[in-house]
Amino acid sequence: MAEIISSNKTIAKNTLFLYARMLFNLVVSLYTSRVILQVLGVEDLGVFQVVAGIITIFTFFNSGLAGATSRFLAFEIGQGNKARLQRTFSSAVNAYILFSFLVLILGETIGLWFVLNKLVIPEGRKAAALIIYQCSIVMTVITLLQVPYNASIIANEKMKVFAYIGILDTLLKLLVTFLLYVIAADHLITYGFLLVVSSLVIFSCYAIYCHSNFQECKFCFKWDKEILKPLLVFSGWDVFGNFGFAVKTQGQNVLLNMFFGVVVNAACGFANTIYGAVMGFANNFMMSVRPGITKAYSIGNYTRMQQLITDSAKYSFCLMLFLSIPFLFEGDFILKVWLKNPPPYTAVLCQLQLITLLFANVFFPIRFGIVATGKNKYISMLDGFIFLVYLPITYLILKWGGTPYSPFLFMIALEIIKSNYYTKLLKANWADFKLFEFYRKGVFPCIIVSGITLLSCFAISQLFAEGGWMRLLSVSCTALGVIAFLILFYFWRHEERTFVFNLIKSKLSIN
Repeated sequence: MAEIISSNKTIAKNTLFLYARMLFNLVVSLYTSRVILQVLGVEDLGVFQVVAGIITIFTFFNSGLAGATSRFLAFEIGQGNKARLQRTFSSAVNAYILFSFLVLILGETIGLWFVLNKLVIPEGRKAAALIIYQCSIVMTVITLLQVPYNASIIANEKMKVFAYIGILDTLLKLLVTFLLYVIAADHLITYGFLLVVSSLVIFSCYAIYCHSNFQECKFCFKWDKEILKPLLVFSGWDVFGNFGFAVKTQGQNVLLNMFFGVVVNAACGFANTIYGAVMGFANNFMMSVRPGITKAYSIGNYTRMQQLITDSAKYSFCLMLFLSIPFLFEGDFILKVWLKNPPPYTAVLCQLQLITLLFANVFFPIRFGIVATGKNKYISMLDGFIFLVYLPITYLILKWGGTPYSPFLFMIALEIIKSNYYTKLLKANWADFKLFEFYRKGVFPCIIVSGITLLSCFAISQLFAEGGWMRLLSVSCTALGVIAFLILFYFWRHEERTFVFNLIKSKLSIN
């Protein structure tokens, strides 16, 4: 029991650090996004969004290898094998060096041809687009080489450091925004160069900290087949799924560019900014929970693993629901305050992205459970198949007169099917997983909370004739109050409520 309480405290502490980082990053990124739109303009921003996204198609292996690196490092930490831990880190770095060269080659051949011949670029901006593309290649390589260091920090659960460097990253992007006003040159090109410098600084911070504080981060340029082979085999199952995701994400941007131009790309970019901000809060929580799931599995504590999967699904969903509601009810007003003149379709694209994320979020911990067991090939095959099917059907939808938001509606339907199938995959690969208990204690409470919260917020919104600060504040406060009440009296057990109330009383009596 004491061990579980200590583990929960670590998760809570790490989550608080990450949320502090995320809140700061959110405030600054909302400001910088507004300034970037004003400085670059809608067309140049759309050019940046679609061109910079092309190179990410060639990093489809990254997510799988990053997840494998985190999983193997956390597993070895749980086992206490320091020598094997160091070999695992070096093997991961070697793998990323190899894949960085692969991305460089693909980017300068296939990717460059696509930018030159297929993208719809406004007249007179092709030269700037090519420079931005080269900057994107450099930033992508830097980001890839940084992954093993990020994975090491996460596996060691040093979220305070992760938070501090994340704040520095945000401050550098804020500095980049200010420098755009000062430097008298093409703003789009200047923006690309400054982002490259910012990426180099952040990479250096991660590398220096890890080499100074973690014994396993002593890089050795040696091909350790005993470690590298299972690492690549494990991540190799994710390649198909991640390739499908990369094709789906960037292919969607290209299709929107081909049918509607760079203005819709800019709108999609802002919708992705909101999506990323809300997703970031959930990811920070999941990032704190994920090592615990892996370590619980590595030592055979399956009861703890089930509890972490179920509880993290509920609480992360509640957090995302609260963050999403202001945009679902007052999206147009928020965007006008934020951007003054948002591109067309920004509000509806933002709302559809958030709805997709709400459905997917409940089942994210299931994915972590599958990865912890090492049986991730079927989930990757499912992801890859759905994402690859998505693109040609989306093309047909747009070809037959679909609107810019039609692909997002289609994605919601696919996400519901895919997410529910994850639970069956986990049950098939982990016999001790209690499927009915997950739906009863995890999914069903999320449905109840979302239904009551949305109805309450809708009722409050009808008291106001038009959108504005008062309606936004009223809806947000209603969401916070309803969700907090339901967590306290519906999610928590009697002993959990008693513990929290006694803790509050003790703190008040001391003061």
